[in-house]
Amino acid sequence: MPGFQPLPADSQTWTKNVLGAEVTRLYTHGAVLTVVRGKKGDVVPDHGYSHGAVTYVVSGRVDVDGHVMGPGDSGSYEPPGYFAVHFLEDSVYVVARTAEDELTLPDIGERAAAHLDA
Repeated sequence: MPGFQPLPADSQTWTKNVLGAEVTRLYTHGAVLTVVRGKKGDVVPDHGYSHGAVTYVVSGRVDVDGHVMGPGDSGSYEPPGYFAVHFLEDSVYVVARTAEDELTLPDIGERAAAHLDA
């Protein structure tokens, strides 16, 4: 069905990463919007994207590779390379990227990669 399609909050699926933060992803034909929420002390480990991404902080404060960002602050990532996000307080931010984009991770070793949920 063409046109705007609402997605109620209680129908979204949240996934927790290995270091605490939670994400939900919203898709359309050409884009992905990732909403990330976390508590003070949570970490989104080093990662990147194959095409790049833009980030917007909705609430709280986060540290993105030494750049402290608060509500209304934004930034962009261009590959190659990686960045980590540290939650300085309970926070929510969003990441927009193309649907073709792939998550990239630093080489952390085969054994470690096989046990990311440990």
